[in-house]
Amino acid sequence: MNTHTKATDTTGIDNQTGRRYLTMLILALAVAILSTACLPGSGGDEVGSEALHLGSIAETAETDDADADTSAGHGAADEYSPSNTRAVVLVDQMPVFDAPGGNLLGTMSSTTEYGTNRVLLAEATEGDWVRVRLPMRPNHTTAWVAAGQVKLENVEPTVEVDLATRTLTVRSAGTVLAQATVAVGSEEYPTPRGTFYITDKLETPDPGGAYGPYALGLSGYSETLSEFGGGDGQIGIHGTNDPSSLGQAVSHGCIRLPNDVVTLLADVLPLGTPVHVV
Repeated sequence: MNTHTKATDTTGIDNQTGRRYLTMLILALAVAILSTACLPGSGGDEVGSEALHLGSIAETAETDDADADTSAGHGAADEYSPSNTRAVVLVDQMPVFDAPGGNLLGTMSSTTEYGTNRVLLAEATEGDWVRVRLPMRPNHTTAWVAAGQVKLENVEPTVEVDLATRTLTVRSAGTVLAQATVAVGSEEYPTPRGTFYITDKLETPDPGGAYGPYALGLSGYSETLSEFGGGDGQIGIHGTNDPSSLGQAVSHGCIRLPNDVVTLLADVLPLGTPVHVV
C-alpha cells in the first residue's frame, strides 16, 4: 500500500491527474477528515450511460417529522430517503438553484477538495431538473440542478448504521454483503441521523493509525461541533487502531469499523452510495 494519502474511486480522473492532486490530498485529509469529527479522547468506478428517471421519490418518503431538518433555505429534504440514484457532476462550477428555473444559489465544483469527481445523491426529477442532496450544512439540504449537467446512475448497495445496536450493514439486491459492530458518536457528540452518501474514498497515510487504512467521507456534518481540530466537522466512516472501542459510543460523530471491513467497503461501495443512519 502506498504510504501517501490518496483518493480512490475518482470516477473519471485518471492516475496521472490523480497524482497531481497528491499534495493537496495529503494536506486536505490531515486537516479535514483525519482531524475533524472522529478522534477519540485517547487517541474509479465507471459511470453508466443510462439515465434513470427518479419520479417524485422524496415527496412519498416516510419522514420522522420530529427530526426532519426543515430549516434550510435551499429546500430541506426528508431526513430519510429511499433514493438509490447518484448524480455525477459533469461540468465545473455547476449552477445550483432553489427551485427548477428558480433563484441561483451559487455554483458547485466538479471535484471535491480531495480531487474526487463530485457525486451527489439524487432525490427527484422535474422536467429538465434534478433535485439533489448537497454535502453542506445544515444536513439534508437540497437544491436543483439542470439535468444536462449531471449523469444519473443507479447505485445498488446501501449502508445502514443502527445507532441503537451499533451495527453497520451493507446490502445489495436484498443480500447482506457485510455486517459489523461499529463505534458511534458519544452522547455529547452524537452521530447525526438521516440519509447521507459517500463523497470520497481516501487511503490514509498510516494504515495502523487512528483511522485505519481507509476513510470514507460522508455528506453529513456534526450537529454539535461547528469545527474540530481545524476542520469543519465533516463525518465519515473509517477504520481504527483501537478495536476495544467498537460497540461503544465514543467518537466525535464518525463511525469506526474494523480495518478489514472498511477495506472491503472501500473496495465495493461506489461514490454516492446512500448511508442511512437510524
